[in-house]
Amino acid sequence: MDIIKNGGVCTPLGFSSAGIAADIKGKKSTKKDLGILISEIPCTVAATFTENKVKAAPVIVCNDLISNNNEFKGIIVNSGNANACTGKQGIENTFKIIKHYENELKLQENFLLMASTGVIGVQLPVDKFINNSLNLINSIEDYHESFNEAIMTTDSFPKSIAVLVETDNGAYVIGASAKGAGMICPSMATMLCFITTDALIDKTTLNLTLQNAVKNSFNRITVDGDMSTNDSVYIFANGISGISINKEKDIRQFEEALTFVCLNLAKMIVKDGEGATKLVEIEVKNAKSEEDAKKCAFKIANSPLVKTMFFGADPNWGRLLASVGASLIDIDPDNIDVYFDELHYVTKSAIIDTSLENKAHEIMKKNEYKITIDLNIGNKSFNAFSCDLTYDYVKINTDYRT
Repeated sequence: MDIIKNGGVCTPLGFSSAGIAADIKGKKSTKKDLGILISEIPCTVAATFTENKVKAAPVIVCNDLISNNNEFKGIIVNSGNANACTGKQGIENTFKIIKHYENELKLQENFLLMASTGVIGVQLPVDKFINNSLNLINSIEDYHESFNEAIMTTDSFPKSIAVLVETDNGAYVIGASAKGAGMICPSMATMLCFITTDALIDKTTLNLTLQNAVKNSFNRITVDGDMSTNDSVYIFANGISGISINKEKDIRQFEEALTFVCLNLAKMIVKDGEGATKLVEIEVKNAKSEEDAKKCAFKIANSPLVKTMFFGADPNWGRLLASVGASLIDIDPDNIDVYFDELHYVTKSAIIDTSLENKAHEIMKKNEYKITIDLNIGNKSFNAFSCDLTYDYVKINTDYRT
């Protein structure tokens, strides 16, 4: 598997996209905020969605569409408006926009999907979607840059990746684009992710591999502990490469590549957490169960005290142990070890030597590092990815609507 330089959602054969400025927010902004991703031929599609009980209209609509239809040609995406908490009108608006674009593209019914991100509780300006449809369609190209901009909200940089996967019968490509920076916590994040592949794969296998990839990537990250109404990960497989994914070895290879793509995007999202300056991997190992390890890792990763400790590069191991205890899992409180990268800092729940504080501080000054919590009570582990909590997080979210 090789990473393709400057690759993205349009790198696999047969995919193209566009993004234009439609002033979805009504702020007279020139930022691109309306996008489309399209395939030359119909695709097999799988998706995962937020587990939030309050789901945005496009999540409700598209979950139903995917459950009842086998093929799609693409998806309409907008930023600036989440179309969440918009009631029956939000559902109707989603269908109206989808059907309009299907007509403009001369597609059969139920061949397009839709995803939205942005401010909650505001009805979509449907006229802007309709009046800008020809402009958007005429802007379609074989590159992802404009599409990436159109899906961004508080993101500070676009997030894309593509990989080439070699098999015994030839090669295929997996490409992806994502957005996300705030309201990031499982299940998934305030994120949209669009994955494409020119591999030939059936819906059941595609769905299973996507579920596993998301479990081991997007469901391991947190920025602020908040779950969104719009989280969606889509994968479109058009099969144009002719490489069939149906043998156990090929399915395993496909899932590994898909997980690699998702995990790289997940880390980009955490790095771009609103106001964030650091990516911190938190491994809890030797727990009694994986669920205990997961619960403990996220308790640490979501703690405001711990996250501000990351920001200040303060190796305050007491905050880490306090979070371990607050996770309420089975532990031996007198037999916990802590590592900063490879530096063994705490043993049997006590600092090894205060002279190590400077070394730990230097590690915490890096943009990326790892904290390992060894519970010494079992053999199960879990890795989560978090970031620091900075002054800018408050500023960004104070001014989000204004």
